Amino acid sequence: MRVALADVPWPLPKHPHTRDEAQLVQTLRTFHVVRGRPGEIVARRGRLEIIFRKVEPHRAAVLFRRGELDEAPVPLGDIRAALADETVKGAVRVTHLDAVDTVLAKQLPTRLLNVLSRTADRRSYALLVPEDLHLAMPSPPARVFRNARRDIPRLPHVQVRLAVHGDATLRYGASLLVASWRDLGLDVRISAKDPHAVFTRRAAPGAIAVARAVDARFVSPRVSGWRESGDGVVDYARVRVRSG
Repeated sequence: MRVALADVPWPLPKHPHTRDEAQLVQTLRTFHVVRGRPGEIVARRGRLEIIFRKVEPHRAAVLFRRGELDEAPVPLGDIRAALADETVKGAVRVTHLDAVDTVLAKQLPTRLLNVLSRTADRRSYALLVPEDLHLAMPSPPARVFRNARRDIPRLPHVQVRLAVHGDATLRYGASLLVASWRDLGLDVRISAKDPHAVFTRRAAPGAIAVARAVDARFVSPRVSGWRESGDGVVDYARVRVRSG
C-alpha cells in the first residue's frame, strides 16, 4: 500500500504534534520497520507492506489520479472540488474529527480576549478550511460583534503573538484569523517567540473555539477496511489491499 503524507520524519518524534506524526507513531507500534529515512518509511505486518512517502499534497493528488498512490491527502481548500469531480469523488473520505480548531490564550487582558473572541471570523474560516459552514462554532449576535469592533480603538495596545501547534492546515487557518483581526485594527501576528496564545486542534473550555475539524483523504478502491478515527489516525492492521 502506497501512502502519501505531507511529512514523514525519521526518526519519529517522541511527542507527535501533527496528524501525520501521530499516524506514523501509532502505526509503527504494531508494524515492523523495513526501512526508515527522512521522507520515506517502509513498514510491514504479515502480508501487508506500507510505503509512507513524503509528497506535497497537490503532487500527491496528481499521483493518486494516475494510480501511483493508494492513499493521499486532499489538498487544502480542495475538498468541495474533489467531491464534485466525477473522476475521484468516490475515493474521497472526509472524517469529522473529535477536535475543534481553537485559540488558547496564555496571557491576555480580559477585555482584549473578549474582543478577539467576539470578532473571530468563524464563518469564513469554516468555508475555507473544513469547507463546511455548518462546522463553524457559534458566533455572537451581530450587535455583539459591532459593539466589540467599536471597543477596539479604546483597548490598551498589545501586540498579540499567536503560535501555531500543528500542520499546514492549522497554519493556513491561523493566517486567515490573523488577517481578519488585523483588518479590524487589532495587532495580531503569527509568532512562536513568547506567544500570548496558541492556535491548536483540540477542545478546551474557556478557549476561542473557531470550527470543528475534519480530515479529507483520497483512498483507492483497491483498499478495503480503511477507517479513520476521530483522532485522525487510520488503523492499518484492519486494511486489505487487492492486487492489480
